[in-house]
Amino acid sequence: MLTFLSNQGLQCTIRARMAVTTPPHTHAWGSQPEMFGPRHEYRLGIIIREVDKLPRGARVLDAAVGLGQLASRMHQRGFDVIGIDYSLDAALHVKHTLGVPVVIGDMTKLPFRAAAFAGVTTGETLEHLDDDAGAVHEIARVLAPGGTCIATVPALRSLWTFSDDYYEHRRRYARNQLTNLFSAASMQIEKATFWGFPIVLVYDTLVILPMNKRRARLAINEDAALRSVARAGRSRFLVNAVRAVFSIDRLFGFVPFGPGLLLVARKVQD
Repeated sequence: MLTFLSNQGLQCTIRARMAVTTPPHTHAWGSQPEMFGPRHEYRLGIIIREVDKLPRGARVLDAAVGLGQLASRMHQRGFDVIGIDYSLDAALHVKHTLGVPVVIGDMTKLPFRAAAFAGVTTGETLEHLDDDAGAVHEIARVLAPGGTCIATVPALRSLWTFSDDYYEHRRRYARNQLTNLFSAASMQIEKATFWGFPIVLVYDTLVILPMNKRRARLAINEDAALRSVARAGRSRFLVNAVRAVFSIDRLFGFVPFGPGLLLVARKVQD
């Protein structure tokens, strides 16, 4: 793994492992519903369909790696996967439970050599960053010519709710806002489509939003209802059943509206 870290990146990673400070959050790391459950699984499926178009065995950076579900599935498909995350908790969890190599680092200063990866995945991450443009330029830098970035972000400022505050989002993206971000980094846009209309949007409104309001007031270990929801969100049978219902949204893919955006961009060949 260290062979494609930049010298500066290796030094930064070592320092980060020695001393990592984490700003206060509205929830415990890894507990927020955007990191597990049927909605999360459905979104991972959207990303995986694009990842499968990459050459098998390609080196792929997952940024940020989070709980590692996407990195693990790419690894199982034969891709050479490296994760990066600002969170020490994330790095330790993924390394110890999934065996996927992870680097602690800042997406606006990726600790990798230029042109190190054939692909980069970044799911529900850019909206958390103050400098999303800097992160996109770094993604373009570490991609090899012809390499592909696959990104998902929450869509449309008009859909902003308490859940966005709870998740500590900085923004929701209009489609042209997202495509301009990548075009400015000399990347060619291959796809920029909305997803999640109408079923996921209804689920967000009727299930996720009330749950997040409750989670903001109560600790999970102090509330039986929240503990039940958390268990249900990790039930494979229930998750797969709800995810199958979400698949109905693919029939409405032509509608330029939805709670999420999928972008696929390719680094322009030199």
